[in-house]
Amino acid sequence: MVDALRSRTGVQPTDADAEDAPEQWEEWLRALFGGYVGTFADRHERFWEWVWGIGPTDNPRPYIGVWPRGGGKSTGAELAACALGLRGVCDYAVYVRQTQDLADDSVGNIQSMLESTAVERYYPSHAEPEVGKFGNRRGWRRERLQTAGDFTIDALGLDAAARGSKMDEYRPDLIILDDIDDKHDSSAITRKKEETLKDSVLPMLSDDGSAVIGIQNLIIPHGIFSKLADGRADFLQRRIVDGPYPAVEDLETEKQKDEETGEWRDVIVGGTPTWDGQDIGDCQARIDRSGLASFIRECQNNVQEREGALWSTDCLNTVRIGGGATDQFTRIVVGVDPSGGTDEIGIVVVGKAHDGLAYVLDDCSVSGDVGPNRWGQAVRNAYDDWQADRIVAEKNYGGDMVASTVQGMSERNLPVEMVSATRGKRVRAEPVASLYGDPEINWKDAQVRHAGTFSKLETQMTSWVPGDGKSPDRLDALVWAIHELSLDTSEKVYTGETINF
Repeated sequence: MVDALRSRTGVQPTDADAEDAPEQWEEWLRALFGGYVGTFADRHERFWEWVWGIGPTDNPRPYIGVWPRGGGKSTGAELAACALGLRGVCDYAVYVRQTQDLADDSVGNIQSMLESTAVERYYPSHAEPEVGKFGNRRGWRRERLQTAGDFTIDALGLDAAARGSKMDEYRPDLIILDDIDDKHDSSAITRKKEETLKDSVLPMLSDDGSAVIGIQNLIIPHGIFSKLADGRADFLQRRIVDGPYPAVEDLETEKQKDEETGEWRDVIVGGTPTWDGQDIGDCQARIDRSGLASFIRECQNNVQEREGALWSTDCLNTVRIGGGATDQFTRIVVGVDPSGGTDEIGIVVVGKAHDGLAYVLDDCSVSGDVGPNRWGQAVRNAYDDWQADRIVAEKNYGGDMVASTVQGMSERNLPVEMVSATRGKRVRAEPVASLYGDPEINWKDAQVRHAGTFSKLETQMTSWVPGDGKSPDRLDALVWAIHELSLDTSEKVYTGETINF
């Protein structure tokens, strides 16, 4: 990359020991920054292979990492700035965060890294600040580091950039975007940040070799990193998107009574950590400290909840408990929503307990392309496994064919109730959504509980907005089952074999 700053002062690095520094990235990191690194997940390895592959005159594709909170994001970005600067790949970096104070903090972290004894051994000219002609240490400031070896890194907050803050006339060959979204950003604030990035920050890059690193968790569905991850962003178009990754794959939680406090708490009961450095114990501690909703948003990168949806993640998390045995229920219903094509066949099991509440027990949904015999068998299996009392299915897609598919070749006459959806989906779903109560008031007042975690069903619940054209099959199956249980809301829903909504 360009030597713009080096040519200004004529200072040349005198790091004779740099030749002794390890050549491979993992050995290099452990030799220089062993206190900052431990084990590496696959995503860390991909990131460092990308960093290590950059040459001084390269224009690599921007790297956009969407990692969990607590997954080594900012530390990795700060170490990457050190690696590219110390190894002479870049001369001038700009570290961008959402505020100037946060950007200053990151540059302060990098200063601490550069002042290590290992850096002093291998790259002594970079372990000290640039000194002016009168001996003043002008290179170590809160918002700027400039080493005696002439590697410079500036801190820049998007708030300062939006006010027209300007850097030197020298153009950076590295820009790092770290945690630039905030969970309270409105769509208008996000648009302003995008404009600042596109019109003020990214145009600063050198044309003669430059790199961009972006690292964050998703935070909000309309945030900059959400748009970079799903393709909506029209800038950094050559980007490599690595993620989003959850902290725990196939996360399952349930509410359990704490033996010490006697209060309910959310406990991880299933799932696989995606990094040894953020194991189940660490994740449980974060849930205990910040709450399950925060963990799902910050560490699971689950921001599919949409404005206008009838359910929220907070709502579902507050009604989640452990599973229960079938003898606790007075009735169990299997709701079925055929797709009418190759989409999913919604198959959801709900039971009504002696306490009068509805408990979502299982999501047995299958892909529609398995064929009618397979999905019909899945319905019968759910009926048998849960010792259900009734199967309720939508008849709109195929009418009697749906009933015969559910019955299959069984010699038994299964109790199948066909319902016809002639009114809007919102009219059917809203009464069911109201049964979940308001988590801000008292979750114990809700008339529905989720006996476990049903990720795909709950994603449909929090992402479907009334008026959407696509049919959420799992959600519809849930609605049919809960309606059939006829919880106390206003009136009994069904009075005959075929009911029109």
